[in-house]
Amino acid sequence: MAKNPTIDLLKGVLILLVMGGHVMELTGGHDLVLWVGSGFRMPMMVGISGYLLNINRTRSDSASTLFSRYGRRMLLPWAFAGIVYMLAGGEALHWTLPFDLLFRPPFHLWYVPALFFLIMLTRLLPFSPLVLLAIGTPVSLAVMYGFGLGHGPVGDGLLSLDSRFLRYPIYFFFGMLMAERRISMRYLPIALMVAVLGLLWWSGLYDGDNELAFVPARLLMCLGLIALLPMLSALRLECAPVNAIGRDSLFFYLWHPLIMGGMMMTGVGPVATLALSILLLAFANRLTARGTLLPLLFGSVPERQSAPPALPAAPLPA
Repeated sequence: MAKNPTIDLLKGVLILLVMGGHVMELTGGHDLVLWVGSGFRMPMMVGISGYLLNINRTRSDSASTLFSRYGRRMLLPWAFAGIVYMLAGGEALHWTLPFDLLFRPPFHLWYVPALFFLIMLTRLLPFSPLVLLAIGTPVSLAVMYGFGLGHGPVGDGLLSLDSRFLRYPIYFFFGMLMAERRISMRYLPIALMVAVLGLLWWSGLYDGDNELAFVPARLLMCLGLIALLPMLSALRLECAPVNAIGRDSLFFYLWHPLIMGGMMMTGVGPVATLALSILLLAFANRLTARGTLLPLLFGSVPERQSAPPALPAAPLPA
């Protein structure tokens, strides 16, 4: 799918919500805003990734081309970030560490391997998005109801996956379906009503203990929002600073906890931590976008090379 400013804007807003939510969590804040944001921000990120996926290219490219593309875009920066976070956290080295990092990633690092897992499922299962959604939905529901919406591995073996690998297929494949089908405009008010209903229901469950209601409330809210992506894409909305964050969403996602942790050690408040972290990340993003190696390690979008000046035209022969 071609670049769309609205999609970059949405990704930027979601990254800012993720950062704001993590600041609140790190400072001990637990209120309704944090509860609502935690309910839709990552499902929406996964849904947008499915919406943007080029299915034909994913299935037609050779395995070496596919791994090279996603290795450079996602896996190498993720692996480098994982090593940095584990060293910073004093993680002891042991032989199961590669399996833990890949299948049960610490902190926020689950997103990249889970997304790559869903992309590979799309390649290995040559079905339409509707069929993939039909396959993924019962798996997601079983994991949601069986293991709850909290984090943790499904099982206790060496190859046990983080539950989010199996909880998010419904959002990813639904995003793919929205990109393929592009529902009629007359159904978009229904999608909006479903999203609002889910949002109100989810908000009403704050501090509640009715875990059976968590799953349908979150599904209504998130699937309704993902169903709005075709309409939002058509609006062509743009806000330059937020769009820039959206275009470099991987960098901001990977490195924001490290920057925010350093900021919090200075003793500044939550609002200052968030604001200064955004500025520092934007500055670091520009620094790491230079050259060839730094973007590969840090996940920054490389700077565009300016075109060489045009040579003067040769004089015509007499």
